[in-house]
Amino acid sequence: MKKSRLHIPDILFVCAVLLFLFGAMAFTVMSMDESYSFYENRNLAEIPAFTVSGMLDGSWFSDVETSLQDHAAGRNVALKIKTWLDLRVFRRPVVNEVVIAEDDLLLPWNAYEYPCDTAWIEEKADTVAANLKSHAEVTRSYGGYFLYAAIPCQYVCYEDAYPDYLNNRADYTEKSGEALFARLTEMDVPYLDMLAVYKEQGILRSSSSLVDNHYSISGAFAAYRAAVEKWNADTGSDYPIPDASSYETTALPNPYLGSRTRKLCGLWTSGEKLHIMTPKENIPFRRYENGEEIAGTVYALPADDTSDVLYSLYMGGDNRETRIETDRENLPDILIYGDSFTNAMESVAWVGFDTMYTYDFRHYGEKTVEELILEYKPDIVICVRDYEALLLETGNGA
Repeated sequence: MKKSRLHIPDILFVCAVLLFLFGAMAFTVMSMDESYSFYENRNLAEIPAFTVSGMLDGSWFSDVETSLQDHAAGRNVALKIKTWLDLRVFRRPVVNEVVIAEDDLLLPWNAYEYPCDTAWIEEKADTVAANLKSHAEVTRSYGGYFLYAAIPCQYVCYEDAYPDYLNNRADYTEKSGEALFARLTEMDVPYLDMLAVYKEQGILRSSSSLVDNHYSISGAFAAYRAAVEKWNADTGSDYPIPDASSYETTALPNPYLGSRTRKLCGLWTSGEKLHIMTPKENIPFRRYENGEEIAGTVYALPADDTSDVLYSLYMGGDNRETRIETDRENLPDILIYGDSFTNAMESVAWVGFDTMYTYDFRHYGEKTVEELILEYKPDIVICVRDYEALLLETGNGA
């Protein structure tokens, strides 16, 4: 019987496999300190704390597996390769939960939800409207004006651009809006439905981005102007109506990396440009973030004309607490709160007020919005929420 011999090629192959496995594991461990995926625009899963119950029911192992997948070595490279193949070779209509629609348009993929859960919608509308009523009553207690502004997000503005086989959420959009607005009317809470306003003005599509969930700066200005017009109509005040001609509107030459193009790993080239609106009149101001004074700017401008620019251009992104003071005591004060849709509006609204206070209650939690309203007693309080978040209780300042 011949003795088996271990050949050098076999040894080299085994060593190569072991080197690959341990190398991949080492790179994975080294990347565990990363907590955010830029292209996916989401937080990466963390290694969960060990629990006996989690081990027994298997949830701990599942969470560990998810975390390791999020931090796997070479994950971003693999994601880019897969995205390129889906876009250029297989030409899939939906890539990384992004719908490749008409022309330069990229839309979010929406999970199928037909028929809508009307019982859930009615229940949530009751809760959200009751909270807003409380905010409005607190504002009225000292003579201020409260307004709820509902902004159509991208999939609402472009619902007719979805292929027939995909969900454009039209049914949910209609039912959630009707339910909430009906209750706000019953509770005497002033609200502004910008979907109706944009349609009436014929600017529904131009008010939205082609490659991002948010509105354009012109859409934000239209919402700000409409809010002031409703304030005057409801109270009989004569606050000056904002005029776009008093601003200088500039298109940045930089490539716009919207939330949809980010999900496509930057492999999609869009011709859309971000615009900024700056007052023609020189208005000195001081800006504070979380109580600390920072450089006086409302736009996070890129260092050059070729760097990618994001929606965070406006106000520098989602800020938990911002204050802008202009030392014009003859003008009223405003408090704006809500989600990221406040950012673009803040960038133009500060011009018309003595002091502008803004809060993002997804990140701020020291005080409730009612405590802040009573502390500052602003002349007008605006809650800005997009249509996707109409019925969300979080982020509403409670």
